[in-house]
Amino acid sequence: MERVLARAAELQGIGGGEEDGDAITEDKLLEIAKEAGLTVTSVRQALAEERTRVSNDTDDDRRWLVRVAGPTSVSASRTIPGEPEAIIAYLDAYMQRDECMQVQRRFADRVTWEARNDWVAAIKRGLRSGGRSYQLSRASQVAATVVPVDDNRSLVRLDADLAPSRTNIVRAGGAVTATGIVAGGTFLAGATVAHGALGIALGLTAFPIAIAGGGAYLILRRHHGFAERMTLALEQVLDRLEYGESRRPANLFDAITVQRNSSSSQTMESGS
Repeated sequence: MERVLARAAELQGIGGGEEDGDAITEDKLLEIAKEAGLTVTSVRQALAEERTRVSNDTDDDRRWLVRVAGPTSVSASRTIPGEPEAIIAYLDAYMQRDECMQVQRRFADRVTWEARNDWVAAIKRGLRSGGRSYQLSRASQVAATVVPVDDNRSLVRLDADLAPSRTNIVRAGGAVTATGIVAGGTFLAGATVAHGALGIALGLTAFPIAIAGGGAYLILRRHHGFAERMTLALEQVLDRLEYGESRRPANLFDAITVQRNSSSSQTMESGS
């Protein structure tokens, strides 16, 4: 019964099954908003933001870890003039050309990318080709969700998944903490066996634990800086999307990348 109900709720969420006559449609919501004195523009903006919202239950359950080590994901959103199809096409070309990424999944209004692992991408990232930092390729996944706000504008939301990075940082901090506890326990055991003074024994025990705790905290805080740099990289993508960018001169790596993407597209078309 639980599986059936869960599947029914999932189907209704993606538009399956019969339409519920009691459900509030977008037109009904706009009428209610008008009666409440809200503008159509603000309601459409709120609807677009709700459609692009991505929940993060992990961070909600571990707020203390977010405060210390940082979030598992970062995002940036902006309302930009343009149609969703054109915006997604631009983002796809930019991610593959300038961020050394490749498409992971495609949906109707959402595309996800992951870092490329071929030799061309490795060399470009290693040499920082074009003076770029390739910050987004350090995320395990970058996603773009684009929904229309009105006939002329679209809401663009970019998300970067940092969960693996934070997991590694937390493990490193935990290892340092465990080392300090073991060292403190060793000092305490040695002082007890030697019948040393209790105060000196506790002091020897607390010292390595305090040092390890401070080191673990500094390690965890490193993820905060990483998350801030990733957020800045997402905002810079939105800047280029909104204000445009002067195309830098193409180099050898760009030519190889374009040829690679073209060959992949031809292979997919011939296969289909």
